Amino acid sequence: MRRVKVIDVGTLEYSAAWELQKRLHAKCVAGHGEAFLMLVEHPPVITLGKNSSERFLLAGEAWLSRMGVGIFRSDRGGEATAHNPGQMVVYPLISLANFGLGARTYIEKLEAVVIQTLIRVGVPSERDPVHPGVWVGHNKICAVGTRIKDRATMHGIALNVDNDLGIFGLIVPCGISGRGVTSIAQILGMGINIQRVKEQFINSFGDLFECEVTFVTEDEL
Repeated sequence: MRRVKVIDVGTLEYSAAWELQKRLHAKCVAGHGEAFLMLVEHPPVITLGKNSSERFLLAGEAWLSRMGVGIFRSDRGGEATAHNPGQMVVYPLISLANFGLGARTYIEKLEAVVIQTLIRVGVPSERDPVHPGVWVGHNKICAVGTRIKDRATMHGIALNVDNDLGIFGLIVPCGISGRGVTSIAQILGMGINIQRVKEQFINSFGDLFECEVTFVTEDEL
């Protein structure tokens, strides 16, 4: 059975997480069958996709900096999104060939993992036929932005668990006007432990990607 190493790095600046992600991606590409699932929470930061327009920023960079919100232009697909503590960010780093997947099927499976995770914590959700990600009605609960490089995946998903949604007022989320954002806590009407959501996500990932997941520390990588 395929094996995926899970590393939860806690809260980490986006740039530091990006460097770790590149290291893990290189291991996947090296061809030894290694695969990783990196879980992280980021301090407040707005990220832009590689082709994203800055018109989706509703505040200037200098003002954002004074407010303690960073800006990072990523090489993922998609438009502007936001990260902050209480949001579960997951970066799967896997070889598509080893998992027998194409790019479209991979994204569909990743969205299915999120949907199953949400079911397990009592939140029904769905895909949108036009817009990527996972939705509860017209409100996005999980953003999806990936990159396939050398047939191995990078970036991933950002699931709003119990984070302050006010940060999304600084952008047009994912470049989609007229839609909102929500979180698990907002839907449930109460707080939720992010560790519980992480556990359900990892279990769902193992089920749908048909792999065995094992926890490792950064020192063991």
